[in-house]
Amino acid sequence: MNRLELDFAPRSARYWWARAGVVLRVALLVPALVLAAGLWWAMALHTERLQLQAAMPRAQALAAQALPERTAQSTKGAQAPDAAQTQAMNQALLALNRPWSALWDALERVSNAPGVQVAILEMRPDAAVVDPSVGATQGLRLLAESKSSAQMLGFMRQLRAEPFFESAVLISHQVNAQDPNQPLRFEVTLRWAQAGP
Repeated sequence: MNRLELDFAPRSARYWWARAGVVLRVALLVPALVLAAGLWWAMALHTERLQLQAAMPRAQALAAQALPERTAQSTKGAQAPDAAQTQAMNQALLALNRPWSALWDALERVSNAPGVQVAILEMRPDAAVVDPSVGATQGLRLLAESKSSAQMLGFMRQLRAEPFFESAVLISHQVNAQDPNQPLRFEVTLRWAQAGP
C-alpha cells in the first residue's frame, strides 16, 4: 500500500523554513549576515568621522599656538653655513654635475671594443684628482676583473686610446685566489680633460 501524505498545516513562513534544506537556509542567512556586518562597519566609520570633526577645532587651536614657538626656535637655531660647509656643498654639487653620460659612453665604447673581455665591478670618483679651475674631481677609479693579464692589458690599451680620457693608469692588480676561475682583479684611475657639459 502506498503512503499518503496529507498536510493540513497552513503555508506560513515557519512551514517553508522547516521544509527548506540546509543549503537553502545557509544561502539565505549568509547575505543577511554580510548586510548586517556592512551596516555595522558603516555606522562605526560614521561615528569615528563625527569624533574627528568634533576634535578638529581643538587641534587647530593647539597648532596655532605651537607655530609661533616653533618659528622662534628655528630662527634661533638657524645659523649660516661656515666656509668649510659651503665648500663641501659646492664640491657635492660639482660631483653631481660630472659629465656622467659622456663618461658612460666612453666606457661603453671601450668595453664593446673587439677583444675586450673585462667586467667592471665598481666605479667611484677619485678624490685625488681635482681640477683647480672647477674645484671638482675629474677622475674616476675603476675596479675590474679579467680572465688573464693579456685581457687586462688590452683593456688598458683601449682606455688609453679613448679620446675622452686624458690618462688611464693601472694602480694595482692581483689574482682572486678564492674564485675557482682565479680571475685577475685590477684597479685603474682615469682622468678626463673636459670639465663636462
